[in-house]
Amino acid sequence: MLHITVTAKKPVDPEWDGLGRPFVGYEKGMTPDEMYEANHGEWAIGARGQKERFALFSFGRTVIQAVEIESLELTKAFERTPEEKRDDRYTIHGKILGPGHPVFDKYVGRETPVSIARNPVRYFEDSEFDGGAGQPCRCGCGELTTRGDFIPGHDQRAIHERIARIGTVAEFLDWMDVVRPASLRA
Repeated sequence: MLHITVTAKKPVDPEWDGLGRPFVGYEKGMTPDEMYEANHGEWAIGARGQKERFALFSFGRTVIQAVEIESLELTKAFERTPEEKRDDRYTIHGKILGPGHPVFDKYVGRETPVSIARNPVRYFEDSEFDGGAGQPCRCGCGELTTRGDFIPGHDQRAIHERIARIGTVAEFLDWMDVVRPASLRA
């Protein structure tokens, strides 16, 4: 599971923020949507994070939000000027979890499950929610994913490989229109 420790709410320059946000961080009284918008982006997430299904956000020693990860998007983050690019950063896109969801109920409002560290991005195992080793990626690569049907980017790999089986993109479209005409689509 992915765990991110956020700072106290502070202003940022929307022109230099990769998501155009006026502030990041947390303060008491924020709604779940405000917390998500302020904190779902520009994190240095490694290869392990690409396969995680859930993210927890903590402030101090308390988990304040849980998100089911739908995708991670590479964003551009800058230090002082747009020419000074930092390491790759990612934005978490996902569903904010609420009361009644087992991840929310187990973690939100409770002490953080990881120790305090300098790096705000951490990982930890929870066999109840991590799905064990995961399921095979649907592209056929043999790797395992704990989030969705595909490892990020592998859906495109699968589509391109299937197109190549038919021939060109035009030939694939012709074939698809015969197999599944527009009149049959919902």
